[in-house]
Amino acid sequence: NFPRPLPDFDAQEFWEGCNHDELLMQRCTECKKFRWLPRPMCPQCNSLEREWVKVSGKGKVFSWTIITHPVHPAAMSKVPYNVTQVQLDEDPEIIMVTNLVGIKNEEIRMDLPVKVVFEEHEPGVKVPKFMPA
Repeated sequence: NFPRPLPDFDAQEFWEGCNHDELLMQRCTECKKFRWLPRPMCPQCNSLEREWVKVSGKGKVFSWTIITHPVHPAAMSKVPYNVTQVQLDEDPEIIMVTNLVGIKNEEIRMDLPVKVVFEEHEPGVKVPKFMPA
């Protein structure tokens, strides 16, 4: 299996949201800018105040690549697979690295509308992926 996600201190709420089928993003309570990746200090206004906000999970394909030579033994049976950047509708600066599911690799295109789905990586651990909207 692929290694399980290891939530760090700043991303614990993100992973808890995923396990409840919710896409949560960290947002500064001072300037209201989203922070992705989660971190203790806002890069815009240097505030340490933050909140977790449920977002729609809708976005579009920003970029992608197709992996044909796995670098991890768990990927041997999965090639070819895609690694995709998804730009969320809530903020064009939120670009998540993920996988697209429910689509053939050759059908992926720029600006393809997508929505989040949550796949169980192992019992009790879900990861966000995206599929065509």
